[in-house]
Amino acid sequence: MPFTGRDINNGFMRATYYYQVVSCALTGLDGLPLEIEVSILAGLPQFEISGRGDPAIRESRGRVRAAISNSGYRFPKGRVIASYAPAAMPKQGSAFDLPLALAILAASSQATRPADYPPSAYLGELSLDGRVKPVNGMLSRLLALREAGVRYVVGPRESEGEARLVDAIEYDGVGDLKEAVHRFSGIKNGRPLPENIRQEQTVTAAAGRSEQVLGQEEGLRACIIAAAGWHPLLMMGAPGCGKTLLASIVPGLLPPLGDREILEVLRVKSAAGKAGTLAVLSLERPFRHTHHSITVSALVGGGTIPLAGECTLAHRGVLFLDEVTEMNPRVLDALREPVESQEIRLARAGWKMAFPADFLLVAACNPCRCGLLLEAGSRCRCQDSTIRRHLSRISGPLFDRFDLTAMLTRVEAASLMGKRDELRDRPDQDRIRADVAAAWQMQRKRAQALGPGPFHNSRVRTDKPLDYFRVGNSVRQFAAGLADASLMTARSFYSMIRVARTMADLERREWIIKEDIAEAFHYKAPMPWPVPVDQL
Repeated sequence: MPFTGRDINNGFMRATYYYQVVSCALTGLDGLPLEIEVSILAGLPQFEISGRGDPAIRESRGRVRAAISNSGYRFPKGRVIASYAPAAMPKQGSAFDLPLALAILAASSQATRPADYPPSAYLGELSLDGRVKPVNGMLSRLLALREAGVRYVVGPRESEGEARLVDAIEYDGVGDLKEAVHRFSGIKNGRPLPENIRQEQTVTAAAGRSEQVLGQEEGLRACIIAAAGWHPLLMMGAPGCGKTLLASIVPGLLPPLGDREILEVLRVKSAAGKAGTLAVLSLERPFRHTHHSITVSALVGGGTIPLAGECTLAHRGVLFLDEVTEMNPRVLDALREPVESQEIRLARAGWKMAFPADFLLVAACNPCRCGLLLEAGSRCRCQDSTIRRHLSRISGPLFDRFDLTAMLTRVEAASLMGKRDELRDRPDQDRIRADVAAAWQMQRKRAQALGPGPFHNSRVRTDKPLDYFRVGNSVRQFAAGLADASLMTARSFYSMIRVARTMADLERREWIIKEDIAEAFHYKAPMPWPVPVDQL
């Protein structure tokens, strides 16, 4: 409620009007409730905003003034001062237009809030004609407001779908400032929120199905293992051999998103402005296909005000790097930390943000400039130095982090033109997905002894990995012999064990056998470059 204070100064009487409303800022993916205070002082007409705002906040003075006037209200005369608290925290975006306009109208006695009004907050961008536009990160903002005890929120009508995901909060979507003033004054429209969002399994346009894969059984097997254990996968092969198709089917092999994962993915989408109206909630995991010209900031996030990159947009899904040997080595090396820690921390002047980045890394490349190094018949025309330079884009530490390396060759035309007899003996995608889900369940059950934390074979950290992954003495000796013969690093050795454990999980076996180790070694053992074609 506004109040009037009187001050005798040189014989003049001065009136002061004040009002405060609650809104919510967005820092990274986290919401932070804040207070917007407005005070109207006597004096020359002036409109000031304080509280470390970015250009969008400073420019809101013109938007709010025009929206108030064009909605049939009067912008108050005198000195209007608005303060966004906490003042020390930097703020960005246009989500505070609506609460600022309501605070001005309340302070100038043009809007009155009932005394029994529940703890409330307001969010939304205003157009010059008073329309309320959607803002990014609405889901994260609503979650933060709920934690702060807010029970009623007025915001853009387009965000009603996101609001439906947050219980214990009554959300009122409005289309313009006049409608928002009615809600502020306690006048409800009686229009119910949308029905519960339908949870449907959809297939994205870029997705493929395992039935489309012909003649690349080794590549398909590598994709299944990668999906079952969340293992980073690198595919090398000639142009057109099916690397991109194989990568596109990986999201379809993964189990659908759980309730907690859905919220995490939608928080990322909402902060990036990609949530839309959420009329249909897809359980399909994210699939991000990047171009080889991508920059470090676009991949891991960055900017003057840090924004999420492709690694975060692929959270709980698949990040596919095509033509990885064409990418800047600096960009590729930036992946090493998120692959290990599943998190990206960015610090800028006044900003410190943490973005989630738990993604399945899938990469593809040609083995040489012409792409024919792995093909039989000595068709490669590249020099040894050219091959080394081509593959040196992938640094040793990053290459070591790929649990699986699949070497693919061109598919014979007979396989493409045949009757697809090979598909009769191969499980369909639904069966493969069920097998992957069963492998996840075994890993989840095994990880219960370690307490809360990641459960995937590629993510689990334990002091005794050989005991945890059920490796018998004879199998240990066999694995050690292979590792010593190929001069494996410690990381590569344990990576081979983890991949073997995933193969055993796919077969519902409690113990790893030698065949698992041998197959894991086949996908893990580094190939010396260049290799004479007759030795392939």
